[in-house]
Amino acid sequence: MNKKNLIVPASAAILISLISLHASCQGRGGRWSAEWEKKYEEWQPSEHVMDAFGVRAGMTVAEIGAGNGRFAVRLAGRVGEGGKVYANDIDPEALRFMRNRIREERIANMTVIEGGLTDPRLPRGELDLACIVNTYDDLSRPVELMRNTLPALKPGGILAIMVYDPEKVGDLGGHAVPRETVIRQAEAAGFTLANLDDSLSKDTIYLFRPARH
Repeated sequence: MNKKNLIVPASAAILISLISLHASCQGRGGRWSAEWEKKYEEWQPSEHVMDAFGVRAGMTVAEIGAGNGRFAVRLAGRVGEGGKVYANDIDPEALRFMRNRIREERIANMTVIEGGLTDPRLPRGELDLACIVNTYDDLSRPVELMRNTLPALKPGGILAIMVYDPEKVGDLGGHAVPRETVIRQAEAAGFTLANLDDSLSKDTIYLFRPARH
């Protein structure tokens, strides 16, 4: 049997499961409910992802497109009191949700930042790590956004990207991004690939360093 014929049903099943996940969570506290987070943690365990990103206590990190803060709040826990997390988004609903979450969960080391389509508006020269988790496929102008992330990184800082991989899940309704596309766009923005982590079942993790010396 042709391999291509095998991929289509599998990717379709994954897409259906993701649509069902969003639909089921709508009735139990919305698309950013605790159940929604638990489901995502099953195939995107934050502890594993943070290990792959190299997140350590005391670091200053930012998540671009943080949404409800599922990953950002876990980053805040990992970096601890001596660290800092900037949670960025352009969606007013997401910004409100995260600000409320910070208050309700008493997260002292996390700050919400409203970004723009091409500029995350992150503090200059402060970040050990900037990451894009589950958002890369939604970026309308990824090269410009990544280029405008460069000034926020410290010397030796890392840009980490995690995105659905079509080699694992098929096209996924346009939500999966080919590896060559991610790498090419990051290089066009001024980065060079430092590491590619293939350990997740649906996503691939990319670590980039600034190409400049």
